[in-house]
Amino acid sequence: MNRGVYYDDLKALAREKRADYSVDTAAFGLRDVRRIYKAEGIQIDYWPLPYKLKAMYMCADDDFSVAVQRTLPEEPKLFALVHELKHHYRDRAALANGRIVCGDYNANELIEKGAEVFAAEFIYPEAEFAADIAQLGMTGWQAETVVRMKRFCKAKVSYKFLCKRLERLGLIARGQFDRVQFQKLEDQIFGVPFYRRRRA
Repeated sequence: MNRGVYYDDLKALAREKRADYSVDTAAFGLRDVRRIYKAEGIQIDYWPLPYKLKAMYMCADDDFSVAVQRTLPEEPKLFALVHELKHHYRDRAALANGRIVCGDYNANELIEKGAEVFAAEFIYPEAEFAADIAQLGMTGWQAETVVRMKRFCKAKVSYKFLCKRLERLGLIARGQFDRVQFQKLEDQIFGVPFYRRRRA
């Protein structure tokens, strides 16, 4: 299977489903993804999954569910739930008959990366992202620039998401900011938010 063709098809599917559900990037969050899950007949179950497994899609006899770690922060949880939607749309038959196992990244690397591509495009389409960067006039990408982009970003995405997208667009080198502790840097630049300050 040609990776480029496969990923392009999944991006197109993501844009199609965004249109079907009238997704607005700036407003899209967990409430909206729960609404999509309800419409698709997918049950969300909170399970104590293994540390590296954020969520897992399961299906049998037209019974669809996703197990997700309850303690995930909002942005990774949103990404994980949309990631599992790709399995619902494209991998259901293979999962139902046991040809693939959701969460087995090493055995299903292309399928899992495809789910990441789908989720990224669904949550924050690449064209929209590029247009926002141009509108914000951001250039000369340093760690501080990424922090400012996150602060002004209209989508609910993580620093990891932003860095992967910047890598994909060729704006930063692969792994350029892997060692950066973005939350600490954000706190240094903008201060610690009141809800994380210790009460005296």
